Amino acid sequence: MAEKSVVDFKVDQLYPGITAPPNSEQNDEEEEGTLSQHIRKNGEQILVTWRKEEEVHIVRKVDLLFLPIFSLMFTWMAIDRTNVSGVLTSTFLSDTNMTRDQANTGVSLLWLGIVLLEIPSNIVLHRIGPHYWIPAQVITWGVIEVLQSQVTNAGGWYVARLILGVGESGFIPGGLYTLSRWYLPNELTQRTAIYFLGPSISAAFGSLISAGALELHLKGGLKGWQWIFIICGVSTIATGVLAFSVIPKSPHHTGHLFGGLIRIPGWLTEREADILVARQTRIAEKNQVAGLTLKITWKDITDVLLSWSTWPYLVVCLTGLQSVNGLSTWGATIIKSLGFSSIRANLLNAPGSLLGAFFGIILSGFVDRYSRFGYGIIFAAGWTLTGLIALYRGLLQHLPVTNKSSWSFYAAYVVTQAAPGWQPINVTWLSLNFKTPQKRAVAYAVYSGTYGNQVFRASDAPLYRKAWIICISLGAVWLAGVILQTIVFQWANRIFARKLADNAELEREVVHTDKRGQGYRFYW
Repeated sequence: MAEKSVVDFKVDQLYPGITAPPNSEQNDEEEEGTLSQHIRKNGEQILVTWRKEEEVHIVRKVDLLFLPIFSLMFTWMAIDRTNVSGVLTSTFLSDTNMTRDQANTGVSLLWLGIVLLEIPSNIVLHRIGPHYWIPAQVITWGVIEVLQSQVTNAGGWYVARLILGVGESGFIPGGLYTLSRWYLPNELTQRTAIYFLGPSISAAFGSLISAGALELHLKGGLKGWQWIFIICGVSTIATGVLAFSVIPKSPHHTGHLFGGLIRIPGWLTEREADILVARQTRIAEKNQVAGLTLKITWKDITDVLLSWSTWPYLVVCLTGLQSVNGLSTWGATIIKSLGFSSIRANLLNAPGSLLGAFFGIILSGFVDRYSRFGYGIIFAAGWTLTGLIALYRGLLQHLPVTNKSSWSFYAAYVVTQAAPGWQPINVTWLSLNFKTPQKRAVAYAVYSGTYGNQVFRASDAPLYRKAWIICISLGAVWLAGVILQTIVFQWANRIFARKLADNAELEREVVHTDKRGQGYRFYW
């Protein structure tokens, strides 16, 4: 009996009228840069032939639509999560009669909401399609963000953050999965890095928004922190409406705006859409997977959760994020404690994240070119750990704070924040080491469910000695973990190569083939 699917996502939901024909021949000859692939379109099998230069042009067109809108959505999601940093420099705690620890609890509850519905949200996405589900999510959490401006006590804060997390759950894996259906594996790392520009620049733009909103304190009878939530929420809603208007159902629906309510000439021609479908079919057949049909079963979920190779990524994710997440939440407050005003502290919190995003794109380009994921993350982890140690030593040496020591500490803070963004590298690494699109979709969802931050406690103020020691310890575990993970994957590849030489059936487990024709079980 066939296994019952959790999700039965047919090809015509993503590429209406088009399927990959059974037993279609894979043409591996690329004479003079020409590629060809059979696809079945509207019940008829056709051969699509194209040149590599033409494909590059089409991918650039896809970049111009998908990367800006998905990055913009991710940016507002990240701002809506981290604008607490600006809120905490205002009168928020006194107005709501809350403590710092209660504020931290609300931050953690947001992550709980995300974890609760991460996989279910991803399943719904496959049921109704990302072109509907993702914009609906953005609009929903934008409304919740606005409603946070009405919080009056700790209970309301807890509920608001939990519901905000529920509204955001599934967005990151859903966006990653959608990109993976339009791009080939060797195109994903740098595109994922651009998608992840949102978290990288959110602290910067969130700080600028907070600085401006705090200038509106008592305007219209609202406090500065209320303006932060309202401005961010309304902007998020507008972005969701924009996404609904332009994200297409498939390459053949690029002229269908607002879900098809308005029809215009598509930004992809019929031939360009055929080529996008053909190249996805081609890579699917090459990897011997069902390229355009997605059926997520319980076995796919358990295979990902029980695979030994999944957990190193989660350890790296959790330790790496938590080593710096305290700076995301309390960075502006820490800068303010050095003697700067609330507005100036928020402005000074912006540059480091922008530099980190810039360096992250450069590092992702290196990874895309050489497929050395572990080395890229090791570099970022070493940079961050060095910065955390410098911050801890500098804070202890430069107190009591003077004008000179304030700027010295701030310089170390910017250098730490400027560490290259590594999250897109890690999440792409995880997904590519699972062969089928079903398991990749599950892996995206599992990876994106992480927890909040409880490191910077009120009892530890003003030096936060324990917090800095915890951050440094987490950074050390992060660095050691990714080094060990890289070594283990290399070791597993050597064992796999020996088995592959004696058993040709293992060819189906190959996920990466280098220029010499050597097959590997894991990217490393």
